[in-house]
Amino acid sequence: MTSNAPTMADLERRITELERTRDELRGELREARGVLKDLRYEIKTARGLVPLLTDEAFTAEVTKQMEQLETATKAAMDTAVQRIFKTFDELRAMLMGEDRASRRKGRTPIPEALRSYLDHRDDTPGQAP
Repeated sequence: MTSNAPTMADLERRITELERTRDELRGELREARGVLKDLRYEIKTARGLVPLLTDEAFTAEVTKQMEQLETATKAAMDTAVQRIFKTFDELRAMLMGEDRASRRKGRTPIPEALRSYLDHRDDTPGQAP
């Protein structure tokens, strides 16, 4: 076995990191869905009120605030989506062995770690892996 081969503890730590990242992504997705649901409800409510109003100045103010709300919500959603994409890209890079930060820290990429583990395990019949 080479000195660069990861230990089971290293593999378990990497798996734990990946699971934590997955859980964070799920939380961010839930948050983004909640924001979208709230936005749709507010838009529906505002659109239901607009026809009931006859004052043009009030209608103009409601329209202006709806546009501001839409702009702010879209910006928040775009930011959340970009964070999610970035996290997925980082997760993919880690899984594919393209994670430069981990390589700089001397960590063995997951594909190499798995290959090394499979290449060096004892395949004797009747032995547990």
